[in-house]
Amino acid sequence: MKVTSKIKTYEYGVVSDVLEKKDELFSTLSYDRLFYFVDQNFYNLYKEKLDKFIGDDFLLCIEADERNKEYTKLSEYYQGLIDARFTRKDMLVTFGGGVLQDLSGFIASTLYRGIKWVFFPTTLLAQADSCIGSKTSINFGDSKNLIGSFYPPDQIFIDATFTKTLTDADFNSGLGEIIKFHILLDRKQYGMLLQYLEEGNLRSNRYFDQIVASTLNIKKWYFEQDEFDTGVRNLLNYGHCFGHALESATNFATTHGEAVIVGMGFANLLALRRGIMSQSVYSELEEILQHFYPHFDLSKVSVDKLIHYLKKDKKRIGKDLTMIMGSDVGNFSKYDDVQEEEIKDTYKEFLLGYPGQ
Repeated sequence: MKVTSKIKTYEYGVVSDVLEKKDELFSTLSYDRLFYFVDQNFYNLYKEKLDKFIGDDFLLCIEADERNKEYTKLSEYYQGLIDARFTRKDMLVTFGGGVLQDLSGFIASTLYRGIKWVFFPTTLLAQADSCIGSKTSINFGDSKNLIGSFYPPDQIFIDATFTKTLTDADFNSGLGEIIKFHILLDRKQYGMLLQYLEEGNLRSNRYFDQIVASTLNIKKWYFEQDEFDTGVRNLLNYGHCFGHALESATNFATTHGEAVIVGMGFANLLALRRGIMSQSVYSELEEILQHFYPHFDLSKVSVDKLIHYLKKDKKRIGKDLTMIMGSDVGNFSKYDDVQEEEIKDTYKEFLLGYPGQ
């Protein structure tokens, strides 16, 4: 499918056995040489096939660790490409999830003011969400995704079989975004989500390909309405305001998508306390989220630390805090008037209902 961007129009497609189809996939792309950034764990899992795919071309393996998205690490990646004599006629190819995508996209947008870039997303979160949308993000100090740009890949190839080797935490991370998108849009898409979740065996049930495609189509709709995140696309931060704060406050002890699941639950409770969301809707959504909350001792995360990071939220525009909240499935808005005391009171209540507390 084509994604229309003001930067460049690009395509994404679902292809099985991509590691066996290099010549076929790259036949329509123009380049002199290929340079590869590959997630270290993915390389370990698929070493034999990747060595054959990459051959003697430049390869840099990078651990999918948020610390490798620090701005201070960027010089290593630039230097590696420059030392290998990367030119504007060459192309960067990335195999990995969100961390590799973020740093690759940022480098692709800034090296020589923009280079060719192809992305093979290898995690469920990247395949169902982040691979389209153009955002690149770099961490700065103790703040997540504070620096970034808008720069899409030239081509995206999605191989769903890669998700079968993901850890439970990484698979649930992708589920977090899938759940978020289908709650955000409307009751029809939400019904599709329920159908998928009720089937069981979420890694490979009969609705798996359909739910991934549906998530990408929802993301594509939001993106093409508001490419540069100044209006309706802000709503995609449902669960992210609190979720990003939780990631930073726990030094990324939980995956991004699982933190978003916690963030959605917290935002829903805040909406309930404000009278924005009814008890029936809250209970309906909480019944879903309870199955996917990550298992860690949330009570050890201080609310003051969370507020510290909420204040660093790049979506915040005034003196108060920001949260995306809704009254029902498909009816969400951005609120920029959230008070610190609201966060503290809601957090106490949220802990009481959190699994294992």
